[in-house]
Amino acid sequence: MATVHQARISPLLPTTSWTLEHGTLVEQRGGKVRRFPLAELRRLSLTEGLIRADFAKGRVRIPARSFSATGRLEDRRESFSPLAEALAAEGAVHAPQLSLGQASPQGAEMVIWTIALCGAGAVAVMAAAAMIGAWSLGLALAARLVFVLILALAALPWIGRGRLTAN
Repeated sequence: MATVHQARISPLLPTTSWTLEHGTLVEQRGGKVRRFPLAELRRLSLTEGLIRADFAKGRVRIPARSFSATGRLEDRRESFSPLAEALAAEGAVHAPQLSLGQASPQGAEMVIWTIALCGAGAVAVMAAAAMIGAWSLGLALAARLVFVLILALAALPWIGRGRLTAN
């Protein structure tokens, strides 16, 4: 019997369906279908409301919550939990090299994006100031952005500390 979970990831996207059948995880969104053989499963991370499965040829994220037609979030754990259990059980059978663990902290990703955007902003401010001939103003504004960038770089090693990950 196939295990099925459906969720709407975004209010702008159609409903996505994940089916576990015959050693394959099938993701279907609208007319697009992706198939992931469990033999290629490398890492499976389970958290309270998200499954992250890393395969040799891609990554799948399966949320427990879904957007309703009105745009509100609704909990779909009644189909999410059986899929998570079946995926872990069948993944262990089909992929002996599988590593189970908790998902990596998402805070580090946000800090890295902040660093990248502050760096790009500093370069853009300097370029705009150079075009209008206001070097001192551009340097003063870019220095403030670089300061935020340095603070974010200093905080990056401490984000996610204290969490256990099994490899």
